Amino acid sequence: MKHTILVMLGITCIIAVAFSGCTGTGPVNPTNKTPTPSPQETAIQVGNIVVNEQQNGGTTSLNLGKTVTIRLKENPSTGYTWNLTTTPGLQVTGDTYYPSDSSGSLVGSGGTRVWTITTITSGEQKIQAIYKRSWEPLAGNESTFSMTLLVSPA
Repeated sequence: MKHTILVMLGITCIIAVAFSGCTGTGPVNPTNKTPTPSPQETAIQVGNIVVNEQQNGGTTSLNLGKTVTIRLKENPSTGYTWNLTTTPGLQVTGDTYYPSDSSGSLVGSGGTRVWTITTITSGEQKIQAIYKRSWEPLAGNESTFSMTLLVSPA
């Protein structure tokens, strides 16, 4: 009988402890650091487009003065970074790296490189990027990203 009461008391304590961590909202910003927005939280204006690795090699139409946001996975801690080039009819207006671990506790965790590119000239425009270490020569097996934009007058 005494053993049953102790077991029941032990189970009750375990359940109470388990559920005590599951209530409330918890600390909103426990480290008091300014939160880093993730690439998914980046606001995109109507008429602009967002692309990632899935649109590699694709072609899309866009009006003059609109933007394309490109999001590609990157891990600069390994030395690998994207080298982006565009034709003169495009202007890179934003280039930001968002680590996947904003706490900074996971070394080498990688993240996402996000570029914002504005169309400034109509016609066929090209975006190209190569993922490599800057100090290594091209080997021919690097990851690449390319996209064609057909820019129409507004």
